[in-house]
Amino acid sequence: MKRILLTFIAAIVVAGGLLTIGLPRAQAQRASDFPDGLTWFNVARPLSLGELRGRAVLLDFFTPGCINCIHMLPVEKQLEQRFGTRLLVVGIDSPKFAASKTKQGLESFIQRYDLRHPIVLDPTMSLWNAYGVQAWPTLILLGPDGHVKQQFIGEQSLEQMAGPIEAALVNAPAAAKLPKLPLRPLAFQSRGLATPGGIAVSPTLVAVADTGHNRIVLADHTGKLVAVIGSGCAGGADGDYAHAEFNRPHGLAFHDGALYVADTDGQTIRRIDLAKRTVATIAGNGRRGFAIRGQFPARGATLNSPWDVAWSGGMLYISMAGDHQIWRYDPATQSIGPWAGTGAEGLEDGARLDAEFAQPSGLSAHGDTLYDVDPESSSVRAIALPDGKVSTLVGHGLFDFGMRNGSAGHAQLQHAEGIAWNAGNLYIADTFNNALRELDLATHTVSTVAALLDRPLAVAALSPDTLLVAEGNGNRIDAVQLPGGKVTPWKIAGLTAASAAACKR
Repeated sequence: MKRILLTFIAAIVVAGGLLTIGLPRAQAQRASDFPDGLTWFNVARPLSLGELRGRAVLLDFFTPGCINCIHMLPVEKQLEQRFGTRLLVVGIDSPKFAASKTKQGLESFIQRYDLRHPIVLDPTMSLWNAYGVQAWPTLILLGPDGHVKQQFIGEQSLEQMAGPIEAALVNAPAAAKLPKLPLRPLAFQSRGLATPGGIAVSPTLVAVADTGHNRIVLADHTGKLVAVIGSGCAGGADGDYAHAEFNRPHGLAFHDGALYVADTDGQTIRRIDLAKRTVATIAGNGRRGFAIRGQFPARGATLNSPWDVAWSGGMLYISMAGDHQIWRYDPATQSIGPWAGTGAEGLEDGARLDAEFAQPSGLSAHGDTLYDVDPESSSVRAIALPDGKVSTLVGHGLFDFGMRNGSAGHAQLQHAEGIAWNAGNLYIADTFNNALRELDLATHTVSTVAALLDRPLAVAALSPDTLLVAEGNGNRIDAVQLPGGKVTPWKIAGLTAASAAACKR
């Protein structure tokens, strides 16, 4: 309970303004070295603190999948650009979920976010305990002398981090005098898709969010390529298919001749006019922030990692992962704002304004119900429309997860990120269990449809007997046949990888 409470406190502090606190005097000592035997990534050999002397070192205690941890990644890249080789970021995977304790699980996260700095897998959380860490994310700054200088709990801005690092480097050696480190970023095979994170199906089209390539791919139901939307360069430019830009898009929804996109890292909602072949931003000002109360003009609103979108009753519902809320966009008034959830991270049912969510991600609307999966509580939620009463179908709490079938009240998931209604059942991309699960809404039982998938991130129904599943780590789309669960690759003919070189400016 202590870890849950402190994680919750950190989230609340972040929501009201970012927090930086110093370590207690008793802990402000020399840093603890990396234990022997840990698995390292992005380096040719394990590192030791001794060889890092002369640099500022930022230890990032994270757990894969945590949205607050993910928010720190671009800040760390900005710090690396500002300080160059005088600063070294070292990620320390301190896993909450069982899947995050594995080499495969961490490699999946590194690929998904294109991480280049050294990362070490600490499955027993020995470093977490040595430094007295109690919440994700926590960042600890080591000075060039090897001493702990400062601890940061929760999300931080570039400005909040840069000042202490600058101060720590005042008397440090020049970059030219520092020894070269054995850095060797992992290399991943270039494919047509890169960590696809969203799928939507219309009567004639299939849309795939090619998240790692910052673009949207359209195909027909046979898998023939129809169009590639977006230049492949990360950005927020509107315009025609060739020149528009996205920034790690995820959720997709077809509606009334258009395709709507949750442009997650762009902090916007985009509308693709399929007839005019143009992209326009309909919500979000491109800046990430916390706004857990109020109603805002859509284009001026500050969003917080919109993850998925779903239409129902003429309204667009948005899973706002960073705010732990469900938001709603009204096209008639072009306004947007929080609709369900207090903004606190948790698993509480009830009236929509009193309910708590835990990083809501995949959405699926059918009839008078909006379904949601919350990865951080490994749960499936049902939200009654239009009043918004929230109930939990599967899941028990922030630290309850596993791989268990049976009655919905007994079953367990592990960081599920995608969901789709199909023929009276819910199908769940059970991401950290590498499985596709089924929740029978008539019998309230959970079963496994297909296993051994490679980090499934999204699911959609191509037909009543065929589901499409996005394998994030496998960089592909699978067709899963029902009821047997046979899995075959669903290839998009003619699709090639985006050119990263074209985006370098």
